[in-house]
Parts: sequence; C-alpha cells; structure tokens
Amino acid sequence: MKPDLKSLYRDTLLMHSRAPSNRNPLPDATTSAKLKNPLCGDLVSIHLKTENDRITQASFEAQSCSICMASASMLTEKVIENPIQEVQTFASSLIEMISDPEKEMSLPNNDLNALSGVKDFPSRIRCATLPWEALLAALAEKMKGKG
Repeated sequence: MKPDLKSLYRDTLLMHSRAPSNRNPLPDATTSAKLKNPLCGDLVSIHLKTENDRITQASFEAQSCSICMASASMLTEKVIENPIQEVQTFASSLIEMISDPEKEMSLPNNDLNALSGVKDFPSRIRCATLPWEALLAALAEKMKGKG
C-alpha cells in the first residue's frame, strides 16, 4: 500500500474513532445485538430500527478500541436506508474481505477501505469485524422473530 494511501486510511480511522457517527442508544430499536471480543475486551452493541424490510435507523454503543469504534461508526453510515437483504450480503462480504489476507479490499465507500489496514495486524482483525458480526446477529434475531 502506498504511504499516502496508508496515511489517508489512518486519518479516516482516527476521524471515525474520535467523532463517531450514530454513537448513542436507540430506545425504540426493532432489533439489537451485543458482542464481546474476549481477546481484547471490545464490547459493541448495534441497534437497528427497521421498516418494510429496510434499515431506517442505526446506532451503536461501544467500549472498545479505536478500530472497533471506527468500524461501528462506518457501519451505521453505510446501512441506513438500505434493504436488509443487501446489508446482510454486504456485511458478510466485508467480514470475509477483512478476514482473508488474500482478498483485495475495494469498496465503493472509501471510508470502509480504511479497514483494509488491519490485515497487516491479524490480532486486530476481530476489532474491525466485531460491529459487522453484531449487525448480522441483530438482523438474524429480527428475522427469527418475524415468522
């Protein structure tokens, strides 16, 4: 990765971790999920409000490292106003791209590409994927309660 690109990605992660988007409870959430990374202690809760199979609001609460915080912030920006099915597919693909060192990270949302830097630090991969895993857990819980 080029040094200027690394710098841009580092700045993006810092921006999202220092001033995260949608970091607040969502009392009227349709579904929520909380996950913990036992290796480092990161704790993240994802809250979603859904309507007509779309995510209309998303927020998170976290006691976590800056990578997890930034990932959760970017997650909430990405999923709002998107169909649940598309979000599930995207989240699964993103987790795979971050986790697999052979996969190229090339996403239309430039902020999310900043997460590619964790591939160089295997112990931090779960920090980046934890919010997305919580998102999938929240959506699975919603679907379970649907029928």
